[in-house]
Amino acid sequence: MNPGLHPGQRLELEITTVAFGGDGIGRVDNFVVFVPFVLPGERVEAEIVEVKRRFAVADLVRVITPSPYRVAPRCEYYGRCAGCQYQHITYDHQLVMKRAQLEDVFRRIGRFADPPIAPVVASPRPYHYRNKLVVHGPGKPGFWTVRGRSILQIERCPIAREEINQRLAEVSQLTLDNVHVTLRANAAGETWAFVQADPEQLITETVAGRDWIVPLGSFFQVNREVIERVLDHVRARFQAGGARVVVDAYCGVGLFGLHLADLAEHVYGIEADRSALRCAERNAERFGYRHCDFYPGETERLLYYTLRQLDPNNTCVVLDPPRSGCTAPVLKALRAFPPRQILYVSCAPPMLARDARALVDQGYRLVGVTPFDMFPQTQHCEAVAELRFMAGASS
Repeated sequence: MNPGLHPGQRLELEITTVAFGGDGIGRVDNFVVFVPFVLPGERVEAEIVEVKRRFAVADLVRVITPSPYRVAPRCEYYGRCAGCQYQHITYDHQLVMKRAQLEDVFRRIGRFADPPIAPVVASPRPYHYRNKLVVHGPGKPGFWTVRGRSILQIERCPIAREEINQRLAEVSQLTLDNVHVTLRANAAGETWAFVQADPEQLITETVAGRDWIVPLGSFFQVNREVIERVLDHVRARFQAGGARVVVDAYCGVGLFGLHLADLAEHVYGIEADRSALRCAERNAERFGYRHCDFYPGETERLLYYTLRQLDPNNTCVVLDPPRSGCTAPVLKALRAFPPRQILYVSCAPPMLARDARALVDQGYRLVGVTPFDMFPQTQHCEAVAELRFMAGASS
């Protein structure tokens, strides 16, 4: 029950933890108050901006007692821009916090009493890692402010690669209509700026020692060094799992399936984006793989029919779904024809925990979850969960 808090009220709070999403938690008579840009153990002054039935939201006014893990943020826009939440925290402690948050998500949402969460794999670049930015109009281009009320004009972003910042400096001089401009760079340092990409416009991106053909406007991981570590992990777990056939669901340009192709008897890819799928076929041809088939269409529709034709005990399914996670038809297919191994790649830990619970309830065992810091200085985290089918298994 709200203990009488109201917008505009200032109060002192002890921060007990930082929740998934980046906001710290303080309490007034056991009523939760969320405060951004704080650390556990800090005493802060905050101003209430919104009061709900079960919690309140506040802005940070000042830190009274700072944490030993507090550092000065590198970005002049930090605290106003919605892009980063953790620049005020030492990088090593960001990793500790993200692991704890992932454990909490798997306990609360996944209902795993003792989730097997590994330490977070660090990014080689805590700053200057992003190969893609999206800036918004109308007016001078920028990012949304923390509470999404306006656009904050920016000319430089310290988590973006330097070649992106060079292009951003040019774009920042423009005046935009109500549009979004995407800035993208590849490993060779080539850059592009576009409002809407031609689906037939292709670029080359170097990952794991190979040049991949990618549609300019299609999804591709923003941190090249970390996706290489994810690929190495998926490859090692596939080798340890004993399967020989790969089904790469939501395969995009074939990144995961083709990275495993030399270890597999056959690779099947499923992708709804036709331009990305054509690139997957071209990438397989470029790499000399003739044992790969790619199916155009939704995973929700095609996974069931793909798995039905395979030996489940010899099959590994790689899942890399959108942020919303797996839909009911995907989980149904995995229940009807349970593969020996599932390697589930996710940038949305709550959805990963939810789906892991559904799969465990269907007879899978959660072997382990390895987090990767794909997005340093932000609340976001990538994770790979390994599940193996074992009838009668429980958490």
